[in-house]
Amino acid sequence: MEQKENALPFEQTLDDSKLMLEGASRVADEDYEFTLEGILAEFGTQADGSPAPQAAPEGAEPLRPALTVTMPLPDIVPEEEELEDEEDDGEPENDGGALGDIIPNVEAPQSVTLQEILAKTVQDVLDEQKNEPVLEEPTRFGLFSRKKRETEELYSGAAAQAEKPEAPEEPEEPEPSIEKTVAEYREAAQNSRRVARWSAVITLVMWLPTLLERIGLLSASYREDPMLGVLPFLIAELAVCVLGREVFLFAWEKLCALHVTYELMTALLCVATLADGALVFFAPSRVAAALPMCSVAALSMTCALWGRALLFRALYDSFRVAAAGDPPYIVVQTAGGAAKRRGGVAGFSVTAQREDAAYRWQTVILPVILIADIVFAVLSTVEGKNASMAAWNFSAILGGANALAFPLVYSLPLRRLMKRFIRNGSALAGYAGAARIRRSNCVILTDGDLFPPGTVTLNGLKIFGEESGKVLSYSATMAHATDSGLSRLFDSLLEAEGGRLEPLSDLNFYEEGGVGGTIHGETVLFGTSSFCRKMGVPLPHGLTLKTGVFLAVDGALIAVFAVKYMPAENVDWALHALARAHITPVLAVRDGNITPTLLRRKFGTDARAVYPQLSTRLALSEKEGEQPLALIRREGLMPYAELAVGSKRLCRAVLLGTVLTLFASVAGTMLSFYLSFVAAYTLFTPFTLLAYLLLWAVAALVDGAIADRY
Repeated sequence: MEQKENALPFEQTLDDSKLMLEGASRVADEDYEFTLEGILAEFGTQADGSPAPQAAPEGAEPLRPALTVTMPLPDIVPEEEELEDEEDDGEPENDGGALGDIIPNVEAPQSVTLQEILAKTVQDVLDEQKNEPVLEEPTRFGLFSRKKRETEELYSGAAAQAEKPEAPEEPEEPEPSIEKTVAEYREAAQNSRRVARWSAVITLVMWLPTLLERIGLLSASYREDPMLGVLPFLIAELAVCVLGREVFLFAWEKLCALHVTYELMTALLCVATLADGALVFFAPSRVAAALPMCSVAALSMTCALWGRALLFRALYDSFRVAAAGDPPYIVVQTAGGAAKRRGGVAGFSVTAQREDAAYRWQTVILPVILIADIVFAVLSTVEGKNASMAAWNFSAILGGANALAFPLVYSLPLRRLMKRFIRNGSALAGYAGAARIRRSNCVILTDGDLFPPGTVTLNGLKIFGEESGKVLSYSATMAHATDSGLSRLFDSLLEAEGGRLEPLSDLNFYEEGGVGGTIHGETVLFGTSSFCRKMGVPLPHGLTLKTGVFLAVDGALIAVFAVKYMPAENVDWALHALARAHITPVLAVRDGNITPTLLRRKFGTDARAVYPQLSTRLALSEKEGEQPLALIRREGLMPYAELAVGSKRLCRAVLLGTVLTLFASVAGTMLSFYLSFVAAYTLFTPFTLLAYLLLWAVAALVDGAIADRY
C-alpha cells in the first residue's frame, strides 16, 4: 500500500488515459485486457506509422463505429535532432488513419513508443515534486536546537493545518486515578523531606570539625588517631546512607534498565568512601596518606535526597490542583502554539511524571564519566604503587565528578515555579508539559483573553429609520452567532430590552472584519466601518469612530454602535510579561476591532502580536481541547501568561544547569585525576573539593533559584 501511494501521480495518469480511451472508443467486456497492440490500434497507427489492424479480444463483440477522442500525447523531441518545416499546400493533410476520416482538420497524434511515454510521464512527476514547497522541518530542542523560521510564516497556510495538533504521546500504562496519585506523592514528599532534613543535620555535623580546623579553632592533631579522625565520620556517613536507602534502590532500579544516573554515582561514592574509611584500620600505610572523603559522600547523598524531596513536593502540588476536579481551562499544544481551551484532566498526571531533559542528558554522559573514573582510579593506583590507596583514588575522582547540582537542576526551578502557580490556581504538567508549551514560543489569545467580560461596553447608539427592537434583535443575533467578545455585550442589551434572537441562516465571516447572514429573507451585515465600505454600504460623512460596530440590512445602514474597549490591569501585565519573555501572541480573535493597533493604543504594547488570516483565526479560536499540559482555575490572561513565561524559564534553567553541571563533572574528573595521579594529598583535601563543588553548584543553580522571578 505504501508503494502504491508513492507512485500515485504516475499510476493515475496512465489509468485516466486507459479509461478515456476505453469509454470513447469501445464497449468491452469486463475481462478485456489492455495490450500495447490494442492501444496503438485506437490511434490508427503502429509504432512505425503504418495502419494498424483492428484487433478484438476473443469472444468479444466487434467494436462499433464511434467518435473517438484521444488525449494529447506529450511532445517528445529527440535530443540532437532538428525538425524540418514542411510546406503548407493549403489543404489539410489526412494521414492519420481512422482519426483523420472521422475528425477532419485535426492533426493526428505523433507516433511514439510506450517507453517514451513512460519516461516523459515520470519526468513530469519528478519536476512537479521538485517544484513543491519545502515543508518546515520539525523543531529540535535541547543542546542542538535550530533557529526557528519567522513566526508570521506559520500562519500563512490553511486553517485546517494550523489547527491540526501534534499527535499526543500515548501513555504506556493506563492512567491511575488522580486521587491515588495525590496520596502517593503526598506520602513520598513528606518522607523525603523528613529524611533530607535529618541527612542535612548529620552532614553539617560532619563538616563542622573541618570548618573549625580551617579557621584555627580546632587542632589538626585529632586526625592522627583513626578512632577520632575517621571512626566518627564513618558512623555518620553510614547513618546518612541508611536514611538515603531510597537513593540506592532507585539507582539499582535504573541500573537494571541500563541507565547510569546521578543516584548510582552517589551510591558508588558512598560505598567507596566507606570501604576506604574501613581500610584505614587495617592498613597502617593508609593512615598517614590522605583523609577519607566521607563528608563529601554524605553531602552528595544529602543533595540527592533534597532533589527528590523538592521534585515530589512540586508534583504533589500539581496533582492537588488536578484532583479538585475538571478545571475551567486547560492549556494544550496546537500547530499555532499553546492554546487555552476547555477540557478535563485526563492524561495530566502521566505527562507530569515523564522524564526531564536533565535526566536524559545525564543517562547519556554519566556512563562515559563513570567509566573514565574507573580507568583513572586504576592508573593513579598503578602510578602510586600503593594498593591501599585504590579506594581513595576512586572515591576522590568520583567525588570530583559528582556535581552537587545534578539532582537539583530540574527539581529546584520546578518547585519554585509551582509555588507561584498554585497561588493563582494553576498547575504545570512537569518538564514535559513545559517543553511542549514553549515549543513554538507562541500563545494563542482570544477575544475573552484580551478583553474579559466587563471591559467591553456600549458608549453610544444611533439608529437610522428602524425600530430599536429590530435593531437590537438583529445585532444581538449576529453578535451571538460570531461567538466573539461582543456576544456578551449585545446579549445583555437584548435581555434588558426583553427581545429575542432571530433565526439566522447563511452565516459568513469576512476577512475585512465582519459577518453576513440572512434573517427573515433580509441580507444583514454586521462589522467594522471598513467592512461596510468594502461591502458597498454607504456610511455617514465625517465618521471618526475607531471602534464602532455597524449594522446594515439589504445594503442600507440602520444602526451604529460606539463600542468602548477598556484595558484591564492584569491583561496589561500579561502582555508586557510576554513581550519581556519574547513570546509571540497569536490573535485568534473574531472581533474585527481587536487588532495589534488597538492593543498598542490601549496597553502601550502589542508584544509583537501576529494577526493571522481569518480562516486561521477561526480554527485557532476553538473552545475544546484534550491532553492537558497545564491547568488553569482562574479567569483572566495573567495565569495563562504566567504559565507560558514560567514554562520557558523552566526549560531554560534546566538546559543551562545541565550544561554547567556536565561541564563541571568533566572538569572535576580531569582535575581530580591529575591531583591523585601526582599524589598531591596535601592539596587534594575534602575541604578543597567542597569549595570546588559548591562554586559550580551555585553557578548552575542560580538561574533555577530565580526561575519564579518575572
